[in-house]
Amino acid sequence: MSTATATPAITQLTVNKFQLANHSGKTKVSYSPPEGPIVVGLPPKTPFTYSGPEGDLSFTEDQITRDNTPMGTLWSVVLTQTEASSTTFAVLIPPVLGNGSNTIGTYAVKARKSASVSAGAVFTYEMEHLKGDAEFIRFFAL
Repeated sequence: MSTATATPAITQLTVNKFQLANHSGKTKVSYSPPEGPIVVGLPPKTPFTYSGPEGDLSFTEDQITRDNTPMGTLWSVVLTQTEASSTTFAVLIPPVLGNGSNTIGTYAVKARKSASVSAGAVFTYEMEHLKGDAEFIRFFAL
């Protein structure tokens, strides 16, 4: 007779809180879900922050685009936008196994678009390796 012990299942969760930076620390991005009740009359919280060459910027939930891919969730925000050009920042957030904080490595891409291009590629791209802490936060209804 076999006495096998059951192994607890590890759940794959989508990260909903992270703090990431590039190697030099000059580019930083973080997301922390809004905490506490929503209060009418107060400005919306800015859970997504970016700090880099374009400045220190904060984004509300409605300014963040999330696209689910087989590799994880691609989070995108528009850093700058004029009539002639724009810069979009996207970071790939991988799924994690288990609960608690995890150190992750991932990539971010800046896509720069210029309306002055008459021929050729419309976008130029810059990639950066980011590393930091990511976790899944559970919310409980009262």
